[in-house]
Amino acid sequence: MWTWLFLGLMIWGSGEPTVAAHTETVVFEGRPLMIQWNPETRTPLTMRSGDGVPLLEIKGIARRTRDQITLSGPLLVKKYQKFFGLQTDQLRLKGAEQVDGSWYVSYWQTVKGIIIYETSLGFSIDPQGRIQSLGAVLYPTVSFPEGFRITREQALNVARAHIPDFKKQDYALVAENVLLTPEKGPEGIRFYKVYALNFFPRRALHPASGVGGYAVFIDTQSERIIRRETLFKPLGCCVPENWTPPKPEELYKGMFGN
Repeated sequence: MWTWLFLGLMIWGSGEPTVAAHTETVVFEGRPLMIQWNPETRTPLTMRSGDGVPLLEIKGIARRTRDQITLSGPLLVKKYQKFFGLQTDQLRLKGAEQVDGSWYVSYWQTVKGIIIYETSLGFSIDPQGRIQSLGAVLYPTVSFPEGFRITREQALNVARAHIPDFKKQDYALVAENVLLTPEKGPEGIRFYKVYALNFFPRRALHPASGVGGYAVFIDTQSERIIRRETLFKPLGCCVPENWTPPKPEELYKGMFGN
């Protein structure tokens, strides 16, 4: 059974483009929007109102449950689909927390149910229920191999061989998953389907330990190591919730102001 674990993903995502982004004002439904474009995907990195009218407004937010609050992401994707190029069922909830009356909500992007590493749609909802801006790292066009050419056991063997002092430090596999990871190259962005394997020394598994570990991403087609990252246990191991994105027709009626 897969255990879901990702390290170092911030609420607004990561993986900024290497080409400079630019900001412009566009008119949408008669209103100005300030959009900072990702030059590599032509999707918004940031979006905010240009006239003070919220991107989305939640009525009676003080009465809304957390489950209802998490519907705001699919509503934003639906409303601004022409800019993002995604379907509402491509979101996977990353987190939804209330702090001092405001909600902070974030999602991963998925393709065919597989999370894309370092993607994010994130925003805050103020105490009046207004979403004034959002941040995103999303990919409207994604292709990847659907099958597997190497087994999980082969991937584990490759990862173990490339972790320094693996046996001496007595590393344990603490989490694993299959995900997509985008890699930039001279011909653009390529998506690899990888085994993501997280290892920590057994002595570092105590919650108070400051000893780090490794995340190793193995290509499911070639045994190639796509990434090897140092992990620091206190830095937010994220567990996606058992959350199913709603269909547009199932979204709460009368809850959203626009």
